[in-house]
Amino acid sequence: MSDNTRITPAGINVHVKSERLSSQVCRLILSDIQKSTLKPGDRLASEAELSQKYGVSRSILREAIASLKEDDVLESRQGIGIIIKNPNERQAFRFSDVFDSISVDDIDYFYEMRAILESAAAGLAAIRHTQEDMDAISEALADMEKAVQNNSLGNASHTRYNAAIAKASHNPVLIGFLEFLRNRLQNLAKELRIQTMISPHRAETVIREHQYIVQCIEEGNAEKAQGAVMVHLINAAHRSGRKIMTDH
Repeated sequence: MSDNTRITPAGINVHVKSERLSSQVCRLILSDIQKSTLKPGDRLASEAELSQKYGVSRSILREAIASLKEDDVLESRQGIGIIIKNPNERQAFRFSDVFDSISVDDIDYFYEMRAILESAAAGLAAIRHTQEDMDAISEALADMEKAVQNNSLGNASHTRYNAAIAKASHNPVLIGFLEFLRNRLQNLAKELRIQTMISPHRAETVIREHQYIVQCIEEGNAEKAQGAVMVHLINAAHRSGRKIMTDH
Protein backbone atom coordinates (compact mmCIF):
# COMPACT_ATOMS: atom_id res chain seq x y z
CA MET A 1 0.00 0.00 0.00
CA SER A 2 1.42 3.38 -0.99
CA ASP A 3 1.82 6.34 1.35
CA ASN A 4 -1.19 8.02 -0.28
CA THR A 5 -3.50 5.02 -0.05
CA ARG A 6 -6.71 5.74 1.81
CA ILE A 7 -7.48 2.95 4.19
CA THR A 8 -10.89 1.67 5.23
CA PRO A 9 -11.86 0.32 8.64
CA ALA A 10 -10.61 -3.18 9.22
CA GLY A 11 -9.67 -5.54 12.03
CA ILE A 12 -6.53 -6.37 13.96
CA ASN A 13 -3.14 -5.75 12.40
CA VAL A 14 -4.32 -2.98 10.08
CA HIS A 15 -1.25 -0.92 9.23
CA VAL A 16 -1.81 2.72 8.45
CA LYS A 17 0.43 4.53 5.99
CA SER A 18 -0.48 8.08 5.09
CA GLU A 19 0.52 11.65 5.73
CA ARG A 20 -2.27 12.15 8.27
CA LEU A 21 -1.89 9.03 10.33
CA SER A 22 -3.84 10.37 13.30
CA SER A 23 -6.87 11.11 11.12
CA GLN A 24 -6.79 7.57 9.77
CA VAL A 25 -6.65 6.16 13.29
CA CYS A 26 -9.59 8.38 14.29
CA ARG A 27 -11.58 6.90 11.42
CA LEU A 28 -10.79 3.34 12.50
CA ILE A 29 -11.81 3.97 16.10
CA LEU A 30 -15.02 5.66 14.95
CA SER A 31 -15.73 2.69 12.70
CA ASP A 32 -15.45 0.35 15.68
CA ILE A 33 -17.91 2.57 17.55
CA GLN A 34 -20.38 2.58 14.65
CA LYS A 35 -20.21 -1.20 14.32
CA SER A 36 -20.77 -1.47 18.10
CA THR A 37 -17.42 -3.18 18.49
CA LEU A 38 -16.92 -0.37 20.97
CA LYS A 39 -19.98 0.78 22.90
CA PRO A 40 -20.68 3.84 25.06
CA GLY A 41 -19.02 3.34 28.42
CA ASP A 42 -16.46 0.86 27.07
CA ARG A 43 -12.85 1.45 28.01
CA LEU A 44 -10.30 1.78 25.23
CA ALA A 45 -7.53 -0.78 25.10
CA SER A 46 -4.06 0.21 26.26
CA GLU A 47 -1.79 2.39 24.16
CA ALA A 48 0.45 -0.58 23.49
CA GLU A 49 -2.44 -2.70 22.20
CA LEU A 50 -3.90 0.07 20.04
CA SER A 51 -0.50 1.01 18.61
CA GLN A 52 0.04 -2.59 17.58
CA LYS A 53 -3.50 -2.93 16.19
CA TYR A 54 -3.23 0.14 13.96
CA GLY A 55 0.47 -0.11 13.21
CA VAL A 56 1.30 3.41 14.40
CA SER A 57 3.51 4.95 17.05
CA ARG A 58 2.15 5.90 20.46
CA SER A 59 2.59 9.59 19.67
CA ILE A 60 0.33 9.27 16.61
CA LEU A 61 -2.17 7.31 18.69
CA ARG A 62 -2.18 9.99 21.40
CA GLU A 63 -2.81 12.62 18.75
CA ALA A 64 -5.82 10.69 17.44
CA ILE A 65 -7.20 10.16 20.92
CA ALA A 66 -6.76 13.86 21.75
CA SER A 67 -8.71 14.74 18.60
CA LEU A 68 -11.56 12.40 19.52
CA LYS A 69 -11.63 13.81 23.04
CA GLU A 70 -11.91 17.31 21.63
CA ASP A 71 -14.86 16.14 19.51
CA ASP A 72 -16.59 14.63 22.57
CA VAL A 73 -16.26 11.08 21.27
CA LEU A 74 -13.89 9.96 24.03
CA GLU A 75 -13.33 11.11 27.59
CA SER A 76 -10.86 10.35 30.37
CA ARG A 77 -12.23 9.13 33.69
CA GLN A 78 -10.02 9.00 36.72
CA GLY A 79 -9.31 5.48 37.88
CA ILE A 80 -10.84 3.98 34.73
CA GLY A 81 -9.01 5.35 31.70
CA ILE A 82 -10.32 6.52 28.34
CA ILE A 83 -13.91 5.55 27.63
CA ILE A 84 -16.38 5.88 24.77
CA LYS A 85 -18.75 8.75 25.45
CA ASN A 86 -22.50 8.37 25.00
CA PRO A 87 -23.49 10.16 21.73
CA ASN A 88 -26.45 11.75 23.51
CA GLU A 89 -24.05 13.53 25.84
CA ARG A 90 -21.86 14.99 23.10
CA GLN A 91 -21.74 18.71 22.47
CA ALA A 92 -20.05 18.33 19.07
CA PHE A 93 -21.48 16.98 15.81
CA ARG A 94 -19.40 14.71 13.60
CA PHE A 95 -20.35 13.59 10.12
CA SER A 96 -18.83 10.26 11.09
CA ASP A 97 -21.90 9.82 13.31
CA VAL A 98 -23.85 9.59 10.05
CA PHE A 99 -21.34 8.07 7.60
CA ASP A 100 -18.75 5.38 8.20
CA SER A 101 -16.80 6.97 5.36
CA ILE A 102 -17.80 9.56 2.79
CA SER A 103 -18.21 8.24 -0.75
CA VAL A 104 -18.61 10.17 -3.98
CA ASP A 105 -22.38 9.60 -3.83
CA ASP A 106 -22.54 10.89 -0.26
CA ILE A 107 -21.20 14.24 -1.50
CA ASP A 108 -24.67 14.89 -2.91
CA TYR A 109 -26.06 14.94 0.63
CA PHE A 110 -23.49 17.52 1.70
CA TYR A 111 -24.17 19.63 -1.36
CA GLU A 112 -27.91 19.34 -0.76
CA MET A 113 -27.46 20.54 2.80
CA ARG A 114 -25.35 23.41 1.54
CA ALA A 115 -28.15 24.41 -0.84
CA ILE A 116 -30.69 24.37 1.97
CA LEU A 117 -28.53 26.40 4.36
CA GLU A 118 -27.10 28.89 1.85
CA SER A 119 -30.55 29.64 0.47
CA ALA A 120 -31.80 30.24 4.01
CA ALA A 121 -28.80 32.51 4.68
CA ALA A 122 -29.62 34.52 1.55
CA GLY A 123 -33.20 34.91 2.72
CA LEU A 124 -32.01 36.26 6.06
CA ALA A 125 -29.45 38.47 4.32
CA ALA A 126 -32.25 40.06 2.30
CA ILE A 127 -34.02 41.27 5.45
CA ARG A 128 -31.02 41.86 7.73
CA HIS A 129 -28.23 43.22 5.53
CA THR A 130 -26.52 46.51 6.22
CA GLN A 131 -24.96 48.79 3.64
CA GLU A 132 -21.57 47.45 4.69
CA ASP A 133 -22.83 43.93 3.98
CA MET A 134 -24.06 44.94 0.52
CA ASP A 135 -20.77 46.64 -0.26
CA ALA A 136 -18.87 43.44 0.60
CA ILE A 137 -21.23 41.26 -1.46
CA SER A 138 -21.13 43.62 -4.45
CA GLU A 139 -17.35 43.89 -4.34
CA ALA A 140 -16.95 40.13 -4.33
CA LEU A 141 -19.43 39.82 -7.21
CA ALA A 142 -17.48 42.41 -9.23
CA ASP A 143 -14.30 40.40 -8.71
CA MET A 144 -16.12 37.26 -9.87
CA GLU A 145 -17.20 39.08 -13.01
CA LYS A 146 -13.61 40.13 -13.66
CA ALA A 147 -12.48 36.52 -13.19
CA VAL A 148 -14.91 35.38 -15.89
CA GLN A 149 -13.68 38.12 -18.23
CA ASN A 150 -10.09 36.98 -17.59
CA ASN A 151 -11.05 33.32 -18.00
CA SER A 152 -9.86 32.46 -14.48
CA LEU A 153 -11.55 30.45 -11.73
CA GLY A 154 -11.86 33.27 -9.23
CA ASN A 155 -11.74 30.94 -6.22
CA ALA A 156 -10.91 33.72 -3.77
CA SER A 157 -13.72 35.98 -4.98
CA HIS A 158 -16.24 33.10 -4.85
CA THR A 159 -15.21 32.37 -1.28
CA ARG A 160 -15.58 36.03 -0.30
CA TYR A 161 -18.95 36.24 -2.06
CA ASN A 162 -20.38 33.25 -0.22
CA ALA A 163 -18.91 34.38 3.09
CA ALA A 164 -20.29 37.91 2.63
CA ILE A 165 -23.84 36.63 2.05
CA ALA A 166 -23.59 34.33 5.06
CA LYS A 167 -22.28 37.21 7.19
CA ALA A 168 -25.20 39.37 6.07
CA SER A 169 -27.58 36.84 7.66
CA HIS A 170 -26.27 38.04 11.04
CA ASN A 171 -26.77 34.54 12.44
CA PRO A 172 -23.45 33.49 14.01
CA VAL A 173 -24.38 29.80 14.17
CA LEU A 174 -25.34 29.71 10.50
CA ILE A 175 -22.24 31.70 9.52
CA GLY A 176 -19.93 29.29 11.37
CA PHE A 177 -21.56 26.13 10.08
CA LEU A 178 -21.61 27.34 6.48
CA GLU A 179 -17.92 28.12 6.72
CA PHE A 180 -17.28 24.59 7.95
CA LEU A 181 -19.43 23.10 5.20
CA ARG A 182 -17.77 25.18 2.46
CA ASN A 183 -14.36 24.00 3.67
CA ARG A 184 -15.63 20.43 3.52
CA LEU A 185 -16.84 20.93 -0.05
CA GLN A 186 -14.07 23.17 -1.34
CA ASN A 187 -12.65 20.57 -3.72
CA LEU A 188 -16.08 19.89 -5.22
CA ALA A 189 -16.76 23.63 -5.53
CA LYS A 190 -13.45 24.08 -7.34
CA GLU A 191 -14.31 21.21 -9.69
CA LEU A 192 -17.67 22.85 -10.45
CA ARG A 193 -15.96 26.13 -11.30
CA ILE A 194 -13.45 24.37 -13.55
CA GLN A 195 -16.29 22.74 -15.47
CA THR A 196 -18.07 26.09 -15.65
CA MET A 197 -15.04 27.87 -17.10
CA ILE A 198 -14.75 25.29 -19.90
CA SER A 199 -17.70 27.02 -21.56
CA PRO A 200 -17.73 30.85 -21.73
CA HIS A 201 -21.50 30.72 -22.23
CA ARG A 202 -21.89 28.61 -19.08
CA ALA A 203 -19.67 31.00 -17.09
CA GLU A 204 -21.81 33.94 -18.16
CA THR A 205 -24.95 32.05 -17.14
CA VAL A 206 -23.50 31.44 -13.69
CA ILE A 207 -22.61 35.12 -13.30
CA ARG A 208 -26.17 36.10 -14.22
CA GLU A 209 -27.44 33.73 -11.53
CA HIS A 210 -25.19 35.41 -8.97
CA GLN A 211 -26.23 38.87 -10.14
CA TYR A 212 -29.88 37.97 -9.67
CA ILE A 213 -29.15 36.67 -6.16
CA VAL A 214 -27.49 39.96 -5.23
CA GLN A 215 -30.38 41.92 -6.76
CA CYS A 216 -32.91 39.99 -4.65
CA ILE A 217 -30.90 40.53 -1.48
CA GLU A 218 -30.49 44.23 -2.16
CA GLU A 219 -34.22 44.59 -2.81
CA GLY A 220 -34.94 42.98 0.54
CA ASN A 221 -36.98 40.17 -1.00
CA ALA A 222 -36.24 37.17 1.23
CA GLU A 223 -38.40 34.71 -0.70
CA LYS A 224 -36.84 35.56 -4.05
CA ALA A 225 -33.30 35.59 -2.62
CA GLN A 226 -33.80 32.17 -1.07
CA GLY A 227 -35.26 30.78 -4.29
CA ALA A 228 -32.51 32.31 -6.42
CA VAL A 229 -29.77 30.64 -4.39
CA MET A 230 -31.58 27.30 -4.43
CA VAL A 231 -32.01 27.44 -8.22
CA HIS A 232 -28.36 28.43 -8.67
CA LEU A 233 -27.04 25.54 -6.57
CA ILE A 234 -29.37 23.00 -8.17
CA ASN A 235 -28.16 24.24 -11.56
CA ALA A 236 -24.53 24.10 -10.38
CA ALA A 237 -24.97 20.48 -9.32
CA HIS A 238 -26.67 19.65 -12.62
CA ARG A 239 -23.86 21.30 -14.60
CA SER A 240 -21.43 18.90 -12.94
CA GLY A 241 -23.58 15.87 -13.64
CA ARG A 242 -24.93 15.60 -10.10
CA LYS A 243 -28.52 15.80 -8.86
CA ILE A 244 -29.80 17.32 -5.65
CA MET A 245 -33.24 18.13 -4.26
CA THR A 246 -34.83 15.28 -6.24
CA ASP A 247 -36.77 12.16 -5.24
CA HIS A 248 -33.72 10.04 -6.19
